[in-house]
Amino acid sequence: MNSTVIHYLEKFMVFSGAQFHMLVNHLPVIGFLGMVLALVVAVKVRSMDFMRFVLLATIVVGLSALAPYLTGEPAEEVIEHLPSVSKDLIYDREELAEKATAILVITAVAGGVVFFLQRRRPETLSKSIPVVLLLSLITAVAMGAAARESGKIRHPEINPTARASGGASDGTSNDKD
Repeated sequence: MNSTVIHYLEKFMVFSGAQFHMLVNHLPVIGFLGMVLALVVAVKVRSMDFMRFVLLATIVVGLSALAPYLTGEPAEEVIEHLPSVSKDLIYDREELAEKATAILVITAVAGGVVFFLQRRRPETLSKSIPVVLLLSLITAVAMGAAARESGKIRHPEINPTARASGGASDGTSNDKD
């Protein structure tokens, strides 16, 4: 299914797998920064309706991580053989992104559990929101770290090793072996 979606995007929307990945991989990063802010407001305001809305938004932002997860491999296929792209950086980024996505899924599930639990026991809502806030903060940091690693692959301005070597972070290119 993944390749079918990418094929459709490439054929009809003039997006390559890498371009679509670049488009959607910002959603969970920016989304969880927004969730942290919204959850802080929810803790301060203590509006039950606002807390419920933020929990639903946490689930939606969590689901937004599916798109970058599913488009990561096609994006890797586009850039892995380009000169000055380090396979080690791609691997490190992929590992970190998988861990960040797992943390994100845990946070989204926690938001969903709290949302459905509070429907039967509304008093649990105000006690559970700080837990979801903490998980969202951890998620935002993990997603930010994964985004930073992504930037190192093709942005030498944030990768001191690449600037010094004039290319890949390990000083080598990835010409065909």
